[in-house]
Amino acid sequence: MKIDELMKPCPKCGSKDKTQHRDLDKQFLAYAQNGELKCSNCGYIFITRDEAIDKRRAEEAKLDEEKTE
Repeated sequence: MKIDELMKPCPKCGSKDKTQHRDLDKQFLAYAQNGELKCSNCGYIFITRDEAIDKRRAEEAKLDEEKTE
């Protein structure tokens, strides 16, 4: 997610405070992937965990394609 998207106010309450949930790696606890993004004030979900996983997989596939070219 780009910084300008993070700065957008919540459509439900207008707050700009957000909480990024992370999925910790079970083997390497210091390593984590982005999970869902929620409004800290009202709980509105900007990105679900499944959407974050799909974005991550698309980025990984793109990097794999660039390596093979």
